[in-house]
Amino acid sequence: MRKPGLISIFLLLLLIASSILALATERYIVISHQSEILGKKKMLAIILPADYTPEKRYPVLYLLHGAGGDYLNWHKEDAKLYELSRKYEMIIVTPDVETSWLADSQIKPKSQYESYIIKELIPFIDTEYPTIPTYRGRGIAGLSMGGHGAMVLVSKYPDIFGVASSMSGVLDIRMIPDTAGKKTIFGDPLDYPEVWNNNSAVYLADNLKKARRRPRLMFDVGLSDYVYDANLKYHTTLKKLNIDHIFKVYPGNHNWDYWKARLPEHLEFHAQNLKKPEISFEE
Repeated sequence: MRKPGLISIFLLLLLIASSILALATERYIVISHQSEILGKKKMLAIILPADYTPEKRYPVLYLLHGAGGDYLNWHKEDAKLYELSRKYEMIIVTPDVETSWLADSQIKPKSQYESYIIKELIPFIDTEYPTIPTYRGRGIAGLSMGGHGAMVLVSKYPDIFGVASSMSGVLDIRMIPDTAGKKTIFGDPLDYPEVWNNNSAVYLADNLKKARRRPRLMFDVGLSDYVYDANLKYHTTLKKLNIDHIFKVYPGNHNWDYWKARLPEHLEFHAQNLKKPEISFEE
């Protein structure tokens, strides 16, 4: 009698494991959509909350990769993004933004990623999923180039993003102009000084001062990071303008070990500051 019992237990455990795997697959989605602005299909990964139901509306966090990366970088096994996300009732979107610096390039017509994010990606997510489609329901975060993009976009569009955070963000691109393909996007800083200024978080801080809505801001950097000075400059600028923000310095450098260690804190920051899920009354 013991042997059939063991087989039954094994089959039950197998069924439970299969159900958990199926649920995880439903909550982690990789899709593509057509971008008319960029003239090509774009890939993105989406993590849905553990309690996901179309009957609720959820806040969305747009999580950006760095230069040379792609939309799957944050899904590396050691980052534990999916596991960490199970604690929170928010949708997480990781788009593919190439090494675009999240900008509309004047010298590279096919690289219009600011417009893509604002005019195509966000409306696409708001149409396909039950989101909270207001600034209080949208956060943006990223590492390095993605951290730059998060702070620049929230400065330009505080009515779209209510929360922004950066890990090792390149927050003053003019301090390090010769790295990671910046000149292919912005041109030479001597020829296009205003373009470089208008795509640096440090120079856009006045936008936040004048904004009708003040987003919640957090950024951090490693003490040995080459962008430490740019982050300190941004912190000083925000302090002078009396703009509330959280700035932290940790031991570390400009590398994956630093970013995966900081990810839990950034997820928590967005979860605490974004609007909580709400019941949708739409039929």
